[in-house]
Amino acid sequence: MVLGSMLLWFCTGGRVLLGEVAVKSGMTDRDDSFERRKAERRELEAAGWEPKGRGAKTIWKSPADGRWYAHHQAVEMQRKGERGDEEERLLDEHGFERAPTEGANDRRERWVRREDGLQLYTRSQALMKARREGS
Repeated sequence: MVLGSMLLWFCTGGRVLLGEVAVKSGMTDRDDSFERRKAERRELEAAGWEPKGRGAKTIWKSPADGRWYAHHQAVEMQRKGERGDEEERLLDEHGFERAPTEGANDRRERWVRREDGLQLYTRSQALMKARREGS
């Protein structure tokens, strides 16, 4: 955790250089990463992932497909899944439905809302519209 910074002057070979050095708390980066890993472990276990091993070499069994994944992959998949569920709920609450994609050249997911007529939205456009209307 960076608390602040100090400016330092360096003199090398007749040239003066100005540099900035971060001032850190007593907690090291290693302590930070250990705490982060513990929190990620609790998050994965709460979501139904099964750990095998401990420490840096822990692998995780997915509750969705039963496959084993490295720690960082499991965390990434879990977070994407949570975001996806929340986004699906938001789109549904605002009346968006997936549009049929037959013949679409770019293969992007399209969304439609009956009240907007034939207007097609990409997923990101539909999410932006739903978020704007929700706030």
